[in-house]
Amino acid sequence: MKTSKWNKATALALVLAASLAAGWATAGEGEGGNWKAANTLVGAWRVTITPYDCQTGLEFPQFSFNSFLTFAAGGTMSETTTNPTFQPGQRGVGHGYWERTGPNYYHSVFEAFINFTVSPPLPPPTPPYQRGTQRLEQGIEMLDGDHWTSLATVRFLDTGGTEWRPTGCAKATAERMR
Repeated sequence: MKTSKWNKATALALVLAASLAAGWATAGEGEGGNWKAANTLVGAWRVTITPYDCQTGLEFPQFSFNSFLTFAAGGTMSETTTNPTFQPGQRGVGHGYWERTGPNYYHSVFEAFINFTVSPPLPPPTPPYQRGTQRLEQGIEMLDGDHWTSLATVRFLDTGGTEWRPTGCAKATAERMR
């Protein structure tokens, strides 16, 4: 009798342990699904950004630049850029969040500090950035496990939170870092 109870208890413990292990294996799942899926955004990405006119869609490839974006499980992200229109040290690292919005779709938002205003402004095409923040919101579509594209809007806010220049738009292509 004791052996039968011990076998049932052992079997129950094994089932419980397996259930917990399965739960840990899927930790990080959100409403959008498993973060470890083949089409996951989690990881580090090399990104090429090309500005375009929001109204006409006209692209400006001569102003393309590169950035690194890192998406962490749980929904946080960080970004750094080589955008040459900022002076050295003028713009900080971007921090933000991301969320899954569909099987192959994501939404991300990040902000970066603009640390100082250049005075007097540099000649065109360098924009006259003011001290404050840059905010970027983008919709991302995974093409496969190692590539995505996005469309983004870019806003600039002064230190009081007032938008001070027109919204810009950008397209991006990304490749997972290996």
